[in-house]
Amino acid sequence: MTELDALTEQWLRDVMAAGFVPGPRARSRAALRDLMQEMAAAIRAEPFSPTPGTGIGRELVDLRMQKPQVLGATVRLFADRLPDLLDGDADENRTRVLLVLESLTTGFVTALREVSVSAAEEMNRTEKLHWKGRQRELFDRYRRAVLHDPRSGLPNRASLRDHLHTTITAAGCRDRAGLCLLSIDRFADLDDALGHDRGDRLLQAVGGRLQTVAEDRHYLAHLGEDQFALVVTGTTGTEQVLKLADRARAALDARPLLLVDDLQLMVTVTAGVVEAPVAGTDPETWIRDAHLALGTARTERRDHAVVDPDRARADLHRHRIAATLPAALERGEFFPAYQPLYRLADRTVTGVEALARWRTPDGTVHGPDQFIALAEQTGLIKALGRSLLAQACRQGATWHHQGHDLLISVNLSPLQLDDPSLVGDVADIVHRSGLPLHLLQLEITESAAVVDRHDTLRRLHDLGVTLAIDDFGTGWSSLGSLSRLPISTVKLAAELVADPASPIPRHVIRLCHDLGITVLAEGIESAAQERWLHSLGCDNGQGYLFGRPTSPRDVTALL
Repeated sequence: MTELDALTEQWLRDVMAAGFVPGPRARSRAALRDLMQEMAAAIRAEPFSPTPGTGIGRELVDLRMQKPQVLGATVRLFADRLPDLLDGDADENRTRVLLVLESLTTGFVTALREVSVSAAEEMNRTEKLHWKGRQRELFDRYRRAVLHDPRSGLPNRASLRDHLHTTITAAGCRDRAGLCLLSIDRFADLDDALGHDRGDRLLQAVGGRLQTVAEDRHYLAHLGEDQFALVVTGTTGTEQVLKLADRARAALDARPLLLVDDLQLMVTVTAGVVEAPVAGTDPETWIRDAHLALGTARTERRDHAVVDPDRARADLHRHRIAATLPAALERGEFFPAYQPLYRLADRTVTGVEALARWRTPDGTVHGPDQFIALAEQTGLIKALGRSLLAQACRQGATWHHQGHDLLISVNLSPLQLDDPSLVGDVADIVHRSGLPLHLLQLEITESAAVVDRHDTLRRLHDLGVTLAIDDFGTGWSSLGSLSRLPISTVKLAAELVADPASPIPRHVIRLCHDLGITVLAEGIESAAQERWLHSLGCDNGQGYLFGRPTSPRDVTALL
């Protein structure tokens, strides 16, 4: 064994002591022997250049002998032993060894840095790939959460919109489709009684039963709470969608739904159906029309209903009006118009009836038939009633201060009569306006009068205002009930006034006079009607013969 071979063996031992040496020892020994030979050749070379040391350092790293301790052990061993093993001047050899070792160190560090950067880039690339996979997973989970109902696990309303949009976009101009909206009857009661956990299982069971109807041909979605939707494409008419609704009902009627604890429930559904050409429509219109059809089925207590375009437009108009009422009230768009009340004996104006009107921002004036029922349905009637009463009382007070003691007659909704604060509100409004209490008359309908509201009517009468029954003869009150109510005036309905051959007005007028009640006839449109009613002893009248509802200025001019 030569001295260089012995030095190689020592180098191998030092490297192994410094760190892990990959692969078989013989292969590592052979690689280090080759590097030793390169080192010796570089030191002996003429002209001398330390550059080969850089390659030796890089080769150590390539051999995966890349721990910093390996570099330290190599430098120490070669600096101490190698100069003495080479021929020639020892000092010159030592200088050359140190220069080659310097280059070796540079090559080792550079290669090690490149390996570290490469490893970091690989880690970064791996992390990016992992994060992209995680992102896809999170996006899929998010998309499922956004497009699926959490209670049933089925596609939700947003997913239904996407499906309808895709269907409409892909369809030809002659294609048709249908939407069947199904609502679980009495679901709110069932959900409260079962608890939400069982309610979720009920929805899942209903969804599973409906999936047997949908199969692969139809799209099934759960719109939330009690509503499911089935979409069918390529329809030939409404009957096809109605048959689908019948199959859905039959699937639920076939056998009870089995929930936990062996609980079995029979469930029925009501359906709203839309079937139409796909061209020229949009998802929101389909869903809205299906809801309108479902509302019709519920209102008319039918198993299903098909959307009626005319009725749908009317319902949509009504819903839009209902949505604008609160803001309109806030802006003060509601006001009373005043129709004069006349004494038939001498045609003297005795009062006015304040009739609700709504002037929209475009200047259009709407009558009460356009908004009163909606105000009652939306719960706005109480606030609206207070506003109209306050305006009428202030105007009545103005006429009173001008020397005109006119009776101000204001209509009350039955819902206002059910308000416990009504009597207090009336007292406060009249007091603030300055109108004498006896100049305020509140009109109520027949049906509102005979329902058990006698206590409220008595309290209003005791307050000092007068009470009138409006449209008498069109409701279901009896003449005998008049004696039990604190009523001052009965207003004969226009339907009775329009028929001079009817004996009813004569008997009503006679009975009311016997009870000390004043009678006013509504809807007088001709002088003949006026003469006939006057001959019957009717006290007062109103109608187009005398004047239409008008502004306070016109009433003042009339006075």
